[in-house]
Amino acid sequence: MLSYATHQPITINLLFRRQAMSLNDRERWDQKYSDRMVPDLVMADEWLMDHAAKSNRGRAIDLACGLGHNAIWLAQQGWQVDAVDISPVGLSIAKKFAMIQSTDVNFICADLEGLFLVYHQQMETSYDLVSVFRFLDREHLPEIIPRLLKPGGLLIYETFSRKQLDRDDSHIKDARFTLSPGELPRLYSSLSVVAHEEVDLSDRCVDRLLARRES
Repeated sequence: MLSYATHQPITINLLFRRQAMSLNDRERWDQKYSDRMVPDLVMADEWLMDHAAKSNRGRAIDLACGLGHNAIWLAQQGWQVDAVDISPVGLSIAKKFAMIQSTDVNFICADLEGLFLVYHQQMETSYDLVSVFRFLDREHLPEIIPRLLKPGGLLIYETFSRKQLDRDDSHIKDARFTLSPGELPRLYSSLSVVAHEEVDLSDRCVDRLLARRES
């Protein structure tokens, strides 16, 4: 039986509140993707390509997958890939993208919140690799991700650092959506850090983590 001792007891009222929040998030992301076209080229993230290419192929899951660039790239490299996102509109585009690329990815529409592993118990300890890019959730993912990984499995994570707020071209204005220095490895302290870096790229400032589940 799964334990959620660190969360509020699951009551009917709490469940309804979470469902309402999920609906609001879904509508917001659906709006974001409503005018997007199917991409022409697969443009995976460098941090993922550098480290996934060095790993033995197995089963991978890309969380908050968006239009599917990283998930499709992983599948093209020989990984068996699940990809999760909250937006049906975004996933519809991602599915067309994967089909054009002649790539097999299992796209899943779901909210990455506290009940995710209740609804998807079969995913526990199933993955050799978990990837997360441009998405930050401090409340739920630090519990979900270690439980998705097999012993020895890798987390490859990149999202915006606090320095992103200083950029003139930044679309992010709220510090809550960025990481403070050293925060990312602290959020995943149950995993062993293999590599961690904070990098200023030409188009964004990011925090990167490569971590392993030991047991």
